Amino acid sequence: MLVTGGAGFLGSHLVEALLAKGARVTVLDCIEGPWRLGNVIDEVRYIRADIVDWTASPEGDSPFEVIFHLAAFSAPAAAQGKPEIAFRQNVMGTANLLQVARRWSVKKFIFTSAAALYTNVPKYVPMDEKHPIDPTQGVYAMTKRIGELVCEDFRKNYGIPSLHFRLFNTYGPRQSEEFLIPSLVAEAIAKGKLTVRNASIRRDFCYVDDIANALLKGAESEYCGGPVNLGTGIEHSIGEIAAKIGVLVGVDVEDLDQEVFGPRRQLCDNRLAKRVLQWEPSYSLDAGLKITVKWLREKLAVH
Repeated sequence: MLVTGGAGFLGSHLVEALLAKGARVTVLDCIEGPWRLGNVIDEVRYIRADIVDWTASPEGDSPFEVIFHLAAFSAPAAAQGKPEIAFRQNVMGTANLLQVARRWSVKKFIFTSAAALYTNVPKYVPMDEKHPIDPTQGVYAMTKRIGELVCEDFRKNYGIPSLHFRLFNTYGPRQSEEFLIPSLVAEAIAKGKLTVRNASIRRDFCYVDDIANALLKGAESEYCGGPVNLGTGIEHSIGEIAAKIGVLVGVDVEDLDQEVFGPRRQLCDNRLAKRVLQWEPSYSLDAGLKITVKWLREKLAVH
C-alpha cells in the first residue's frame, strides 16, 4: 500500500488501520519528522518527497497494489490566500500520482475529495451524490473537482480503477488546530472559555477512524468511479458542538453571531456508501469528542 499524505491527520489514522490488517505500507509525504505516525513509524517505509515531483521507476511487478492519495492542501480558507500552492498540490500532485498508478497498473486508486463542492445554499438535505455542485465557490473546491475529473479521465482512457470520495467534516486526534473542533477544544483548554463565531451553522461531523475504515472498504471493494459521500447522516449545530466541548472541558460558551466562510448547512446522504461498501459509521459524536478532548489535553500539557 502507498499512502500519500500518510503523515497527515487522516493519513496517519489510515496507516494505523492498514498496519492492523497486516498490510505493508509506504508513506509518501513532505513532512519532516512525521510525529503523527508516532509509534508506527518503524513499521512503515517513509519517503519524504514532493508529490508533484516524485517519480518511481520500479522494475518488474508493481510494488504497490493500492494507492491512497490523500496528500493535499487541505485548508479551504488558506487555499483562498495561496491559490498557486493549492492548484500545484491538489491538481498537479493528483495528476502525477495517477501517472504513477498507470505505470504500475495498480489494482485501486483511492482519492479523497470534499463535500465543499456542494452548493453553499443546499437545494435539499440530506445531500446525495446527485446534489448540484459549484466548484467556483472557492479555490479549494475547484482544485478538488479538477482532481475528481482527472481521476475520471484516467479511469476512462487508461483503465485506472479509481474511486473518489467526498468527505464531509472529519475530526479526531492529531487534527490541526486550523480546523473547527480542535480549535474549539484548544481554546477552551488554553483560555478557560470558549467563543464560537456563529452557533447556528450546521454540519455533519464524522470521526476520523470511521472515515479511515470507509477508505479501506473502498480499496477492498470492486466498486469504481464516484463520487461516494462519507458522513454520518446526522447534523449538529456549531453551538451544540461547542456546548458539548464546554461540558467536557468545564468552561462557558459565548456565541459571537458573526458571518462565517462557507455553507450555513451541510448534511450527508451516505446511503450509497452503505450500499456499495457495506460501511456504517460507528462512533457517536459524544464518543468522538471525548477521545479528541482527551488527546488534545495530553498534547497541550506536554507543550
